[in-house]
Amino acid sequence: MNTFFRPIASLAVSITVVAASSAHGANVGLGSVDWSVSGVAGVITGGTTVPTSPLGNAQFGYVTTAGPEGDYNQTYNTSPLALESQGKGSGTQTNGTKVRLGSFQAAANEKLDLYFDYITTDGSGYDDYAWARLIDAGNQSTAAWLFTARSTHSGNGNVVPGNVLNKQTDNNLPKDVDATINNGNTVNFNISSTVWAPLGSSSGSCWDSSNTCGQTGWIKSSFTIATTGTYYLEFGVNNWGDTAYDSALAFDFTGLNPATSSAPTSSVPEPPPVAMMALELGLVAVIICRRQRSGPKRKSSPSIAS
Repeated sequence: MNTFFRPIASLAVSITVVAASSAHGANVGLGSVDWSVSGVAGVITGGTTVPTSPLGNAQFGYVTTAGPEGDYNQTYNTSPLALESQGKGSGTQTNGTKVRLGSFQAAANEKLDLYFDYITTDGSGYDDYAWARLIDAGNQSTAAWLFTARSTHSGNGNVVPGNVLNKQTDNNLPKDVDATINNGNTVNFNISSTVWAPLGSSSGSCWDSSNTCGQTGWIKSSFTIATTGTYYLEFGVNNWGDTAYDSALAFDFTGLNPATSSAPTSSVPEPPPVAMMALELGLVAVIICRRQRSGPKRKSSPSIAS
């Protein structure tokens, strides 16, 4: 299936968002905002692995730990979270991507409704994770955590919210997501296809197929803003332990409509079986490098394909 895929690295992309009513209780009107990107992000049309979002928009955004043309992205220090050392490899967060949307005005009691789909090829102690937060533009503080997900917890608890905030090193910070996600229900996933262009050379692979590969499907996050003010939205995804095997987060919200930019545009098909074989062979070199860097070695695990 041909899938429109526009990679964007470290540049601003103009998007237009339909403004909603400013009456209390209505959805917040984000207005016209820009993306500020650290790492690799872009827009893509719905396909087979990540279908069109519940909002029905022709395109939606994504952030990924995979670099352009399948090279591992080396953008570090993108996460606002400082998490406890755990898992395998280096035991710390490594490379990632974050997108910050331009500021918007919101009144007290207005609502944010966002949609997310987390997809990962990693796990089994390498706890890649994703987040979304609302930022107070005045003091740059976190006004609310809107979404979190973590790969390993698909086989050990849950993927969303994935116990991410419980692993913060600062015990004074909130340990729970402020938004209501999936109507308050935790989210897990079964083994499913990871063939998706934003995952680069990890597309179609799985580190530990008995544990943590696949996608969550589209999940709604709803949050009511308590205080009138100016805010930002930030979405991100991060590797844990090393840079091998990637994760990505798709996101959408009402009115997201990417405008023409200077970013390159190309049609990228989801890889057919022959291409998938080439991807899997290429991952052998990645596994060797990972074992050399990561301390405890991973056992070989079968790849999965659609």
